[in-house]
Amino acid sequence: MSPIYRVDEPKVISETFENEIVAINFDSGSYYGMRKAAVVIWGLLKQGASAETMVRHLASRYDAEPAVIAESMDRFLTRLREQELIVETEAEEAAGGTEYAQNARRPWEPPELSIYEDMKDLLLLDPIHEVDETGWPARKPESNE
Repeated sequence: MSPIYRVDEPKVISETFENEIVAINFDSGSYYGMRKAAVVIWGLLKQGASAETMVRHLASRYDAEPAVIAESMDRFLTRLREQELIVETEAEEAAGGTEYAQNARRPWEPPELSIYEDMKDLLLLDPIHEVDETGWPARKPESNE
């Protein structure tokens, strides 16, 4: 059984802008850019797809052998885990959901993760860090220490 990962929410948020994903890790203060195949992988992660399902989906969209795609995707998932953007989950794979491409396959380019730390200090100052597990706007209770 192949692993299933999920975006480590609520500490990580993401937004799609045209053909790019921008994700922010509020614990580290870093933000990230993902384009091309990385956008597809991020979307599949958000859908709850297993690594095996992601490879099948990517192989239907891109012109490359599944083994080549799997190797590139594994490196990308490792980078996402190292940056604490995703975590492995015990959840079952989401039923259905993942559609396979029907149109012409594109050339394969390994997914890349761009890391930006130029706003780290500002992001770490943001009061979003003072919230409980449910996220903004629920503030953490004051401790009496």
